[in-house]
Amino acid sequence: MSKHILKLVLFSILLLITSSIVAQRGQGNRGQSQNQIQGERELPTFNAENAVGILKYRYKRVLKKTKLKEEKKKSTVAKIISDYNQTINEIKFLHSDELSATENFVAIKRAEAKANRDGGAMHFIQQDAMEKLIHVKHKVHKAKQVLNDQLALVLSEKQFHKWRRIQRARKESLKPQRPDNNGGGRPQKGARRGR
Repeated sequence: MSKHILKLVLFSILLLITSSIVAQRGQGNRGQSQNQIQGERELPTFNAENAVGILKYRYKRVLKKTKLKEEKKKSTVAKIISDYNQTINEIKFLHSDELSATENFVAIKRAEAKANRDGGAMHFIQQDAMEKLIHVKHKVHKAKQVLNDQLALVLSEKQFHKWRRIQRARKESLKPQRPDNNGGGRPQKGARRGR
């Protein structure tokens, strides 16, 4: 009788180990298919304005964050930011067709790459798009340099440091947000608004 019980115990242990191994393999395969689905998840929509750094600032927010007290400095900073925003609006208006055409180009090329299952092409598509817009990005960069040079003359070193922090945060907000694991993600339209 004890031999029979011993065989039964050994058989039960082997059965448990085997079923455990089979279950782990099944989870591993399921994990791989989930990773493949995540790899094929939609990329954030390419936003040409964000890609070239087109953004505007709200001078009231800048005044509050830099803690400017003097009325003369406040009005000077407001004028500088207003002039910058106007320059950005002009750049955006003059190049609106190019920005829109580049967004369409990226959407079409991404669709082709997805249809061909060519994940490596995504980097080159983005690179091509940026080459098409390099002259617009250069104009935006020049406008930003003028803005910073003018503000450096008005603001104290501490205030200018706070301004640069505002600028970095705004630039960071332009970066595309990857969808989270639930397939959600923040819409990119909100990043266009001035802060």
